[in-house]
Amino acid sequence: MNYIPWLINSALVLCLCLALPAHTAAGRYNISFAQLDSCASYTIREAGYAYRDFFMVHTLDNNQIKGKERLHLKFYVLTSMDAHILLSVTNRLRPNDRVYEIVIGAGGNTFSAIRTAMGLRRVSTNQDRNLLSVFEPTPIEIVQTQDAELFVYIPGFKTEPLLQFMDASPLTINYISFSSFGTNSARWFYDCSFDGFDKEISKETAALSVEQLLLANLVFQGENSSVPVNLTTIGFHFQARSIAYEQANALLSTRMHLMLHWQDKRLSWDPEDFGQLKSFEHPLLQIWTPKLTVLNGAMDSLGEALKAYELRVFSDGNVTLSASNLELSSWCVDSARNWPKERIECNVELGVLRQPSESNLILNYERQRSPIAPNEHVNTPSGWTIVGVSVVNLGNDTDTACRYSDQGRLQTMTGDVSIGFMLQRNSAFYMSVFYMPLIACEIFIVLSFVLRSTRRSALILIAILIISWALMYITRHASPHYVPALMSGYKVVMIVSCYCYVLHICIMWLECYPPRSKAPALLATLINSNLLRCVLGLRYADANEYCDIQEKPWPHLAKILNNLSFIGVCIAFGVMTVTSGV
Repeated sequence: MNYIPWLINSALVLCLCLALPAHTAAGRYNISFAQLDSCASYTIREAGYAYRDFFMVHTLDNNQIKGKERLHLKFYVLTSMDAHILLSVTNRLRPNDRVYEIVIGAGGNTFSAIRTAMGLRRVSTNQDRNLLSVFEPTPIEIVQTQDAELFVYIPGFKTEPLLQFMDASPLTINYISFSSFGTNSARWFYDCSFDGFDKEISKETAALSVEQLLLANLVFQGENSSVPVNLTTIGFHFQARSIAYEQANALLSTRMHLMLHWQDKRLSWDPEDFGQLKSFEHPLLQIWTPKLTVLNGAMDSLGEALKAYELRVFSDGNVTLSASNLELSSWCVDSARNWPKERIECNVELGVLRQPSESNLILNYERQRSPIAPNEHVNTPSGWTIVGVSVVNLGNDTDTACRYSDQGRLQTMTGDVSIGFMLQRNSAFYMSVFYMPLIACEIFIVLSFVLRSTRRSALILIAILIISWALMYITRHASPHYVPALMSGYKVVMIVSCYCYVLHICIMWLECYPPRSKAPALLATLINSNLLRCVLGLRYADANEYCDIQEKPWPHLAKILNNLSFIGVCIAFGVMTVTSGV
């Protein structure tokens, strides 16, 4: 059959493959990835040309140093181009320090070079191309002889040195570092056991400084940030820096510098053992800190209030927590109901969060504690000014917010404090903005009674326009939860202005277009009443006046209405002035 030869050939190929010894694929340099499993590796992922990490060269333990050699290193690299190797005396280099910088596959994997400064002073160049690859590791071998010669080899490429440099003043190499260029990444393999170079370099481990030793000691003594034993009181003091009150939202925004003080005997140390350090602060310091909370907090102040702070520990075990820019939000309801002359007290109630099994921690206000200055020069970006500051201790019998644990259990408030800010509105500003238009409208309306014709109507209309504008503007500042007395005053002036305009129309009608019908006898008697005319400031009716009233009573009625309305308006303005505080 036709498929029998195909089966025979397949069987022969399978037997041949099974008979061959197993091996791992290797590249042109005869280095397999399986061999690199015995190496340590270093990967460069960050873009850019920079030597970020340094390795110490083991000059004494380097077991591949032969006769007349000062240094013998070998490692492997996977990259497409620009494999940078830096050999230096120190790990703290300046831009122009003398180094040996070896670049393999520079210029897009087109040449290699040796430089005596980072990026500068090329002293040796090789034009061999395509030495590097991301698919197979490239071996690099560096030899420094006692005759001040530096050789760079690519084993498996050729036996002669790829690069060679004779240095009249050879460097003593203590550190090595790797880098790449541009957006190119690279992976280096070193300390490989399969080729015998397993004790060449190691990651630099500098000796711990006094600060690092003290930091480790404090973190250890802090016992996983547990609560200090026998801690019952936490001292605090503060300096208010900014207070803003939003009456419409009943929200108080406070910015302050707060400092807390407590003692933890576990954190004490002998300054002689740590370089005479008597105080210590570090961003990695992990010790117990009080979880301060705002009991009447709002918005972002719910939960733990301390989010950014600095810690300082003293050798005697005293700890200071400083929050230089603590922003707190709390509820504060305006109960004065006397816009714009309110004087209210807003409280910021502080306490320490604790577990039900933990004892109560008392906040103790230390009024004279330094270095924070007294509460002076407080910024008030809103229309409220601070009059006074007070601190009182809270208790279960105090009419304040209740306190509950995370499990919803009611907790005692003994030890909590309330910082009270007495606030007062800037009434002088509102006097100028809102009271002056009201007074001006009252003057315009009163003056309208002594004018006639279009001038009178013009004054009344101006008063109506000013009152309408002021009423619209006042809604941006007054509390919408009740009707302030000042707004009631505007309402009265608006009603009086409308009445005066209607009165002006009636007077013009009575004087210019009086009714043709005869006035009732009672109306004529009322107009001729000397008592009424005396009260209204009119002349007594003589014989001529009497005759004129009998013939034309309507114009005299207009005068009586005008004077009577004038008296009524003055009385209304007086009552309004007393009730609205104008």
